Amino acid sequence: MGNDNQGDTAKTTWTPEQKIQGFKELVTAILGFLIMFCTLILAALTFSYVNEPTKITNAKDILQILLGLAGVVIGYYFGRVPADARAAQAQEQANTATAQTEQVNAQVQVMANNVEHVMDKISPAASVAARGASTLQNDPDFAKDLQRIRDDLRALASMSRLRR
Repeated sequence: MGNDNQGDTAKTTWTPEQKIQGFKELVTAILGFLIMFCTLILAALTFSYVNEPTKITNAKDILQILLGLAGVVIGYYFGRVPADARAAQAQEQANTATAQTEQVNAQVQVMANNVEHVMDKISPAASVAARGASTLQNDPDFAKDLQRIRDDLRALASMSRLRR
């Protein structure tokens, strides 16, 4: 058996931006967890103070502040999921557009070379035609080259229409 996992043995290193983002995520998650945990504990304790008016008033005041913070935490995490999904979709579309642009540019370069090739054929054929020996209409290769360029242009146009 050979070592099929040679590429997997290379260490994956985090960039400084990834490290900072990971640290931010960790701190955010810890703070969110602490706020939610304290809110839930205080809510449970508030029910035990039902017969004690001063304690329940104090617990309600603190719970009101914590519920606002808990709302922010919940809003952050529930709002973040769709935002991350949209960001991922936008990145995918940008990558697709970049790949399409590269593909179109490559195809344009090929077609430019084809046109140059046909132009090279026209110059000698035109000088021969001027002397009365042959015309371009009688050259089957010339007609095939023009048809190929026409077909390539149509394919390029249809590709750009499909990607929109």
